[in-house]
Amino acid sequence: MSPTPTTPDLPRYACTLCARRKVKCDKSSPCSNCLKAHAQCLYEPPASHRPRKRPADDHLLARLATYEDLMRKHKVDFSHYDTWIPSGLEVKQKESEVQSPASIFFATSHSTKTCPSENIAANLERCLWSDLSTELKYPPIQTPRHKDDPFLHPTPSLSAIFSSNQPELYKLHPEPRHIYRCWQIFVECVNPLTKIVHVPTLQQRILDATWDTANVSRPLTAMLFAIYTQAITSMSSDECLDTFGETRDDLLTRYRVATIRALMEADFLTTRDFEVLQAFVLFLLANPDSELTSTLTAAAIRLGQKMGLDRENNDPEVSFFEKEMRVRLWWRLLGLDSRSHAVTKPPLSELNDVRPPLNVNDADLHPNMVAAPVEHNGPTEMLCILMKYEVSNWLRSSPTAAKVFGSIFQGSTKGDTSMQLQDDAVNELEAIYQEKFLRKCDRRIPLHALTYAMAKRGIARMRFKVHHPRARAAVNGGEVYTTREESDMLFESAVTSLEMVDVAIHSKLSSHLFAHMTTSKFQMDAYIYVISELRRRCSGYRVALTWKLVEDLFDEHPELIDDTENTFFAALGDLTLEAWESRRKELVQTQGVREIILTPRCIQLLWDKRQKGQELNVQLPTVLDPPGFDAIQWIDDRDVPWDYWNEFLQL
Repeated sequence: MSPTPTTPDLPRYACTLCARRKVKCDKSSPCSNCLKAHAQCLYEPPASHRPRKRPADDHLLARLATYEDLMRKHKVDFSHYDTWIPSGLEVKQKESEVQSPASIFFATSHSTKTCPSENIAANLERCLWSDLSTELKYPPIQTPRHKDDPFLHPTPSLSAIFSSNQPELYKLHPEPRHIYRCWQIFVECVNPLTKIVHVPTLQQRILDATWDTANVSRPLTAMLFAIYTQAITSMSSDECLDTFGETRDDLLTRYRVATIRALMEADFLTTRDFEVLQAFVLFLLANPDSELTSTLTAAAIRLGQKMGLDRENNDPEVSFFEKEMRVRLWWRLLGLDSRSHAVTKPPLSELNDVRPPLNVNDADLHPNMVAAPVEHNGPTEMLCILMKYEVSNWLRSSPTAAKVFGSIFQGSTKGDTSMQLQDDAVNELEAIYQEKFLRKCDRRIPLHALTYAMAKRGIARMRFKVHHPRARAAVNGGEVYTTREESDMLFESAVTSLEMVDVAIHSKLSSHLFAHMTTSKFQMDAYIYVISELRRRCSGYRVALTWKLVEDLFDEHPELIDDTENTFFAALGDLTLEAWESRRKELVQTQGVREIILTPRCIQLLWDKRQKGQELNVQLPTVLDPPGFDAIQWIDDRDVPWDYWNEFLQL
């Protein structure tokens, strides 16, 4: 049998031209399609098969891996988010991992309660705070002080107080009609925020003493001068001139000196007299930020302990009236003492084991009563005080509070205490305030309005500090990314905090005691943040309100405009002008209002300063101490969580 003729093997793949045209090739040599096209027919093997790259998946996995590492670094538990199966792509990513600026948001924020995703990352926006100068990110001052702030009127030195040419103490009392006027001011403006004296019984004693001040007992003399001091402190300079015909500075100096002399004559450092301690505490509350108060508060606490105020008194010989007044005074002492723990946190034992005061009016108490009165269900004269004292009950009963303060007491930093946990604590306390106090407030009543402002300000300020971008910037080279929702929350919290301070300043009640009970630290941070945000928030009711608050700031503190040598003031002014330009363009575009009508006075003054050719050097921050401001050394938020949580314990 003859061998079968061999035929050349046909190519297994189409020629180059047919493959490019995506038509069927008969695989001849040349193929029919190439013959028709008069083209060269070439058979080249195709490139080896490669799986199609998916850059979107690679990018997403890279970012997720980065977020995981950052959350592990910052001890954020995300185990319940781990729902995917690891693949080789994750190993490949380790070799070229690069940290995204937006990843810091997931490392320090709780705002995403589901697994971090590409969708959420796409909603992040760069925080405008990141663009600010160093002076504005780390302001050298934090507390703009009002011209009538008692801190700006220091008590004379002890050598001046005890000089030989001092008049006899009884001669320093005002005339009878002014004594009673001081008492009225104290009852209306100061007593609702202190509640350590029983007005009905003390009033009769003051009326009796008015006409014979030379023979008043030493404890009552100290009480009278402390009341004068508190009354003058709560008044403005104009009110003092109109009421007493003397300057506020002269009156403050006279009555502060007289109070110290009266306390010394009553042996206040070794006394066991309850009224002397009451007068002592009232004197300390008249200027709670002073060095003298900080030093003497420790003495007042020790005196209270020696009198047994720090424990329940079960002596049947002691009337219920006396027991209740002792409880009120001890709680006030604890609130005053909390100011000294702004950086050095107190031991848990100092969170108080004495029951809080009863929710009763002074009229419900009488020196001869033998049993406790029935407490009111609604607001009483104790509304503001009990709202502040409620924090102690919350600390004792709330697991969330126990976690937050437990980590702080153990020495954890702000970064170690998760933002979610802190937010849960703030939300929990806000709900308690709302249920027990705020929903029953009638804000037409000054005390109720101030209580409402105090609660809202404390909660808003706390939220603002928890989410402030500075802590995140410290771990990411100044870059901060937030969601729009978090940005809105930060803006609203800052505005609410400043708005409530404005409410307190214009209240008939003592503004210096409001400041003491809420702390005014970090106020400048709030102003800086809202002014920065006003560069892109140009319309709406809250924006208009914010501009009113900014205008009030510059009106009350003209040094912000006039002191052109201060680089911080210059930077703040430039930021304000930039924000106003955005606002002006928006108003002109939407309303067609003429520019001359729109421009606030402070904006015009800022422009005038710059148009006069005065150079404003905005360089590295210089910590200055201009009149009217309290310069402080900046302390990183992350290292002192007790500082901003302490507000809730300041009573």
